[in-house]
Amino acid sequence: MRDTDTTDRYDAGPRRPDGDGGRLVPPAVLVAALVIPAVLLVTVLVMVRNVSDDAAEAAMSEPVTAIELPAPGAESTECLDLIGALPESLGDATRVALNEPAPQGVAAYRMPDSESVVVRCGIEPPPTFTVGAALQEVNDVQWFHQDDPDPAVTASTWVAVDRPQYVAMTLPGASGTGPIQDLSDTLTEHLEAVEPDPAPIG
Repeated sequence: MRDTDTTDRYDAGPRRPDGDGGRLVPPAVLVAALVIPAVLLVTVLVMVRNVSDDAAEAAMSEPVTAIELPAPGAESTECLDLIGALPESLGDATRVALNEPAPQGVAAYRMPDSESVVVRCGIEPPPTFTVGAALQEVNDVQWFHQDDPDPAVTASTWVAVDRPQYVAMTLPGASGTGPIQDLSDTLTEHLEAVEPDPAPIG
């Protein structure tokens, strides 16, 4: 005899076509699956940035090796006073130590890109500083500007020619005018101005 009464039968509802028995992934698991990789990525990027910043900071504080050049006035009172009075920064350049043996009358700085800036006091007058040479005045200091003879070198040297001692600053090409302006202010404050004395022509 066939039973046609269906009132006591269990209705499981419509079957899902998937094979997981109809189980749903909890929202918390979905959120975690999306958030955790993003957090890990951000953490890695921050760590890489910190390493890069540390490397850049270390490069900026590296001592500078200065070549020994003829500087008959390097141990003069004027130069000793000037080197001692130089500020901790010239424009964007920050003062750093010199590698030993360090020449007398020399101070060194580094730009944010780690390029070096070197200040020398008591040097010999530039051989090209002759009568009629063009001078540039920056904050009451007369500067004689020399580009490097090698066109591939973008650094240039500025020499203050109106002080008791010749003071030179070698700058990288992209240093801007800040270092010259700040050094001019220091020269004006610590070294008395004198009349420039260019060499005769010929």
